[in-house]
Amino acid sequence: MRLMALVGLVAVLSGCGPAAEGEAPAAPVDSQETTQMQPPESWCRSYKTKQYCPSVCAWYSTPAPGYCGLRATE
Repeated sequence: MRLMALVGLVAVLSGCGPAAEGEAPAAPVDSQETTQMQPPESWCRSYKTKQYCPSVCAWYSTPAPGYCGLRATE
């Protein structure tokens, strides 16, 4: 009985730790990447009025009645 409890305890403790062996550390994000990231088009399109269209998106008035979409990129 004690042996089973000891084996169970070792199994639980071996799974704990700061990180699993196969995991790679997260890569740092540079400032250029964060400024170039845009929301998906579907996210902008979910806003149906110009008043609520977020600043990262743009309101296009044509075709009527208009829609919120991604800003044009150069």
